Amino acid sequence: MTDVQLDNAIVRHAQSASRWKTVCFSALLVAALSAASMGVAAHQTSASAAAPAASATSATATMQSQAQPTVSPSPTPTITPTPTPTLAQVVPAAFANLSQLDGSSTLASAGVELNEMQRSQLMERIEDFRAQGYQASFVVVDMHTGAAIASYGGMPMYTASSIKAPYIVSLAQTGAVDINTIATSATADAAGLNRLITQTLQVSDNDTYEALYKRFGAAPTMQWLAGTGATTGLNGYYGDVTAIDLARMWVNSYDYLFGASADAADAQGRTWLAQQMRSSLNSSIAAVHGEGEIVASKAGWIYGEGNLYAYNDAGIVIPAGSMQLSEKPQGYVLAMLTNACARDDLLTALAQTVDDAMRAA
Repeated sequence: MTDVQLDNAIVRHAQSASRWKTVCFSALLVAALSAASMGVAAHQTSASAAAPAASATSATATMQSQAQPTVSPSPTPTITPTPTPTLAQVVPAAFANLSQLDGSSTLASAGVELNEMQRSQLMERIEDFRAQGYQASFVVVDMHTGAAIASYGGMPMYTASSIKAPYIVSLAQTGAVDINTIATSATADAAGLNRLITQTLQVSDNDTYEALYKRFGAAPTMQWLAGTGATTGLNGYYGDVTAIDLARMWVNSYDYLFGASADAADAQGRTWLAQQMRSSLNSSIAAVHGEGEIVASKAGWIYGEGNLYAYNDAGIVIPAGSMQLSEKPQGYVLAMLTNACARDDLLTALAQTVDDAMRAA
């Protein structure tokens, strides 16, 4: 081999070695890059695998949040007060309840439920009469609501003088007499009627009552009772009525005496007439009430004359301080009919028990 050939062979060997170094370096670089690429891919795969779990957790939390109902604070309830019925509403309700009472029952009610104590106490008073051989009936009407309670309320009994007050109210309310003129004794005739009415109501004078009846008769009373549902009325000076119908008369009387406004044309006469029924002679109802209360009543009694026996009382009780009764009616009407002559203890006890029951209602 010549020197030239040798030099050429050395050059080719060097070039070949250089190429192999390049190839080896490239191979190593490719391998390193491949390893790095696989590591990145593995990390991305791991992250991707973890992501659905996180998404599922988030979705579960969202579903749970959506599943919980939204609780809003409850609004404060508005309480609307029950309006107080006016007298114009109570009176027809009272007549309707009186018509619904079982008049033959020992104790009946309409428009109200008696509690056990009220029932027991009233039954005890009723039994007091029966145990001593007497008959007794009563009806009470709550003038705040029109509710009614009765014991043998449909049994006709002799009125005696208990009819006198309703009779005189009927004269005034129907216009048979001019009650304003009578109250002020504006004329000689009015002054005479003033005396007749006063004596009849305050001391139960039979002669003055008969003078009124002879002049005006029964027609005003029967007219006055029309529309009340009454089935018994006035038959002659006195007669038999039921406690239910006597209570109707006093409901009518309440309406007339206390239902008028202060500026009514006959307000002065009505006030005067009601005053004549205060502290009525022998009134068991008045006996159990204080001076502050308004009690307009009329008792009646007879001790065997004409073989008639009666000891009765009926009227209106209004609590002390009551005002504007046409708009805010208060109190009650009570009618008691018995043949327990001179037993004012029995009537007073019944009147007191009824009052207790009405206060508890």
